[in-house]
Amino acid sequence: MLLQTWDPIGIQNEPNAQDEYDGYVEGTYRLLSKDASDDELAAHLCSIVTDRMGFSADKQAQEETVKELRKIRIWQHRNDG
Repeated sequence: MLLQTWDPIGIQNEPNAQDEYDGYVEGTYRLLSKDASDDELAAHLCSIVTDRMGFSADKQAQEETVKELRKIRIWQHRNDG
């Protein structure tokens, strides 16, 4: 699901790269589930792009991704007792 929302290196349509971002899901999910701020989430994504992938991060693109991630309610179950 992260790949459909966040694709900083443009591999979304590459069949052999569909798991490319799997290693980044846990940290992103953790931030979402603890209600991290938009700035914290954008900084996290920027850090992945620059520090782990070695590319320049477009801050505005990361902010747009955060808006889209906020629409996904996969973490809502944590409050469903």
